[in-house]
Amino acid sequence: MPVRTLPTRPAVGDTVDQVVEFYYRYLARNRDLAVHFGQFKKRLKADPQAATAEAIVFSHLRAERLHPELFEHSASGGPDFRCHPTAPFLVEVTSLDSAVVAKRSGLPATISGPGGGAFGLITDRLLSEAKNKAPQLGRHPLPGVLAIVSDHAFSGILLDRLAAEYLMTSAPQFNVPLDGGPHYMTTDLKHAVFYRPLGVLDSSGTPIIAPCRQSIAAILLVAIDRRQVHVVGLLHPEAAFPFSPAWMPTVPFVQFDGLCTPNHIATQWIETDSGERVATLPHRRVQYFS
Repeated sequence: MPVRTLPTRPAVGDTVDQVVEFYYRYLARNRDLAVHFGQFKKRLKADPQAATAEAIVFSHLRAERLHPELFEHSASGGPDFRCHPTAPFLVEVTSLDSAVVAKRSGLPATISGPGGGAFGLITDRLLSEAKNKAPQLGRHPLPGVLAIVSDHAFSGILLDRLAAEYLMTSAPQFNVPLDGGPHYMTTDLKHAVFYRPLGVLDSSGTPIIAPCRQSIAAILLVAIDRRQVHVVGLLHPEAAFPFSPAWMPTVPFVQFDGLCTPNHIATQWIETDSGERVATLPHRRVQYFS
């Protein structure tokens, strides 16, 4: 695998509003992007969260030197961006509604003071986004990356490493044998994004599982803060067109540890050179005149 070198960057980022404003100017000042500009203006008014997610992801792809280009066709649709660091890949951006995230997680959409309590992960919601977007990425013979974005106040803990692991394997189940044997962990793959049980057994009585959503080569979980984003990634082990984590060297990616079978489902992380558990990247407005 190529060496994953990390670009240097300033410690303090721009604001979200600045990123959106400069992305707006970037589209407005490029005549070839007139249709995209018109669509973005409408999106900014009708669905500000979706428009913000688009601007944030594009600006970060640009800052990470992945050379994003607008790819979505005005009539037929398709993934949002095409990147080509060394080999081309596609990026589709989807945003999570903060009200829905609040309802599913039990965490308020805004922080109003000190507090605490139990909350739930939103694995089912993340899986739903992958299901909805997989066909869109499957129309092109290139690796497809799905960026799931949230600006919910607690998105940093709802889209972290644990969320990525649960999306890979579904939530683990704790098993205690009645005969006093050692406890062990299993999963039913109910909310696993890249594998699914077929509901049948092989000749030895073992459940048969199969890969799914192979058009999604990788998933990025992107949590938006005021001055930065926090990102972790997931790799599909049997993608139709594989994605190389070396293309995004600042992002830690989770993958399956060895062959995924009903009797062996484990994950491991491809860490960055910095050793950070989550990629924390300052916002960088796109230079619209470049």
